[in-house]
Amino acid sequence: MRTLLFLSIPILFTSCFKSKQADLIVHNAQIYTCDEDFNVYDAMAIKDGKIIEVGAEREIMNRYVANEVIDAEWKAVFPGFHDAHCHFEGYAKTLIEVDLTGSKSYDEMIDRIVEFEKKNEMEWCTGRGWDHTLWPGKKFPTNERLNKIFPEKPVAFRRVDGHAAIVNQKALDIAGITPETVIPGGEIVVKDGKCTGLLLDNAFDSLAVHIPVLSEEEMLPIMQQAQEDLFEVGLTSINDAGIEHKDLDKFIKWYSNGDLKIKNYCMLFPDEENLAFAKDSGIYRTGNLHIRSFKIVADGSLGSRSACLLEEYADQHGHFGFLLRDPEAIKEIAELAVMLDYQVNTHCIGDSTNRTILKIYEEVIGSVSDHRWKIEHAQVLAPKDFDYFEMYNIIPSVQPTHCTSDMRWAEERLGSSRVKHAYAYQVLLDRAGKIALGTDFPVEGISPLETFYAAVSRQDKDGYPENGFQSENALDPMDALYGMTIWPAYSNFENHEKGSLEAGKAADFVILDRDIMRIRYEDILNTFVVATYLNGKKVYSAK
Repeated sequence: MRTLLFLSIPILFTSCFKSKQADLIVHNAQIYTCDEDFNVYDAMAIKDGKIIEVGAEREIMNRYVANEVIDAEWKAVFPGFHDAHCHFEGYAKTLIEVDLTGSKSYDEMIDRIVEFEKKNEMEWCTGRGWDHTLWPGKKFPTNERLNKIFPEKPVAFRRVDGHAAIVNQKALDIAGITPETVIPGGEIVVKDGKCTGLLLDNAFDSLAVHIPVLSEEEMLPIMQQAQEDLFEVGLTSINDAGIEHKDLDKFIKWYSNGDLKIKNYCMLFPDEENLAFAKDSGIYRTGNLHIRSFKIVADGSLGSRSACLLEEYADQHGHFGFLLRDPEAIKEIAELAVMLDYQVNTHCIGDSTNRTILKIYEEVIGSVSDHRWKIEHAQVLAPKDFDYFEMYNIIPSVQPTHCTSDMRWAEERLGSSRVKHAYAYQVLLDRAGKIALGTDFPVEGISPLETFYAAVSRQDKDGYPENGFQSENALDPMDALYGMTIWPAYSNFENHEKGSLEAGKAADFVILDRDIMRIRYEDILNTFVVATYLNGKKVYSAK
């Protein structure tokens, strides 16, 4: 009897504690919660898409029962990764265009275009990804060869950063662009009295309106394929950096119907119709779509020399770049945003642009410090302008892979003194207290692990340079992980619902095949996603 009684005690003990029902338990794991204390636990229980509890293995396994139990085999589990600045539809469109990424010469670019054209019959031939800084001579292309290959078919190919494009004469004719055409906030490059086919910023935008768009029925499956690609690399949330009104109704419909599921904090381009939508709808949510911000593009890019600088470009005498919008018009949008409780998230590359926008922020939001407005890119700043981030709770939203892509030529553009204040992520973090990390895809690749690697190593995929580019601005791995999880959520006023693995928050998480917090930097790029979960449901599995 004593023996039977003794044996029954643990059974009764266990049954008492296994009284709570969960839908899913993850255990035998290294769970990085990304909570305030950066706690790491062994197990978590999930119900109705939210985390019930995170804790020690024995506590969770004794306290909960679940229909599904995942033995993580002590793999690393992280909050679902969050890309703080990207272009969802832009990436989707690259799936049906010529991929020019990594072309080592204009010849290779032309070869890719010709091969694509053999297999695809479209009214326009379009593509993206060329980067003349990778080519011998590093000169911008001209369109003579495109005119010969495509005398009657319009073609347009955007540079990797999206701020320049090379187009043929047929495309120029359709758009009505001549050497005499003037487009504010853009440049039509002319040589010997003729258009070279190179269009910068607003100049290309004026042509792009003539490129046929896909129907809603044609576009949705492409968007869904793009979504699957994002889930595969561990992304569960994105900040979609700029939606035009012509696409807004589609997004609302797709998210309302559940056709798209990835959590999307959507920034509206402040065109007239989008401003009217914001005034009528205010802060808007449907499905996993969240709208409460305006995206302003204030200047171009450093690679295209259209970023606006305080002093001339080191490699182009007398050239300062240019602003794409009038500062007074930007201020009016900012004042409307305050009225609507919207954010202003402004694309700022050059130090002149950053100063102009930071001063507008200072004037409009004043001492009210919880607007969480952002500077997107925050790429080049004058030393004294870093202080604005601390004074007005302005959040820098940066892309570490931009740094490692641009480092080969950034000093050529800026000079040895000014480049020291470019891509200064640790300085920005010190001032702002938080930093949001993204990719700007399709400008860069979609992988958040590449973002993490670039942030902590300041090296490219080949491990160059040996000690990292301006390594004093490398981020600590913990800060880099915060920058891909809870800090982007905070920047969107969503930190109470996601971004960390804590009780009451969404069960968005990713399981990796190795622990990126404990391995050598050079091994990060060999890490793979085992599974991705959104609201407790598996949306990707490597098996």
